Amino acid sequence: MQVIMITAFGTVETAVEAMRAGAYNYLCKPVNLEELLELLKKAGETHYLLQENRILRERLEELEVKEIVGVSAKLKHVLSEVARVAQTDTTALITGESGTGKELIARAIHRLSPRSEGRFVAVNCAAIPETLLESELLGHERGAFTGADRRRIGRFELASGGTILLDEVGELPAAIQVKLLRLLEEKRFERLGGEEEIIADVRLITATNRDLKEEVEAGGFGRICIIALTLSIFISPHCGSARKTSFPWSIIFSGRSLGV
Repeated sequence: MQVIMITAFGTVETAVEAMRAGAYNYLCKPVNLEELLELLKKAGETHYLLQENRILRERLEELEVKEIVGVSAKLKHVLSEVARVAQTDTTALITGESGTGKELIARAIHRLSPRSEGRFVAVNCAAIPETLLESELLGHERGAFTGADRRRIGRFELASGGTILLDEVGELPAAIQVKLLRLLEEKRFERLGGEEEIIADVRLITATNRDLKEEVEAGGFGRICIIALTLSIFISPHCGSARKTSFPWSIIFSGRSLGV
């Protein structure tokens, strides 16, 4: 609760004492009504932000206990970034070497986000053949290609209302990058072989162990696509550098240590 003290006997000493005791502000009579209303508005906003931060800290502490274990300043910074990015609905890019727990970080972002009641869908782009990737992500209609004997719902549609993680996003071929860019810009897409537009109500998180900016310069990844994917950039600690500096943290997921 934010306290505004109003008194007819205002002195510098009482003002200082009130502020030290935790008062949000201090007014002397006669009170200017407009000033009071503005203070009440700001006090309410401050109270809301403090309450929201407290809830986030509690949820973050729960994540630390159950899934992410560590005591280093770097890990604390990572977790504070998780909380910050989680409250936005922009695209996030997680970078880091293999084995640093990028999917675990993505799940933490989802769990702390306003979309936490929705589904979290993870897709490993490197594990899906290029010829099947579009169908896997966007779905397809019956007869869209040889062997498509029924409609298939894609991963983006399955994640509606929640979060989708595209792991190893650097493996996306150029043709899929173009369709992904349209999906991000227009928030809609069509299944392969279909004409019906589907609303993409989903938060996209991407992950890679490659330097996409270097690949853009080398012509291996679309410049426009990398700009769209990095509206919000979050960098995961590198496993290799962690070993060199005895970085004191590990990531535990499904009872198995993935870290250092």
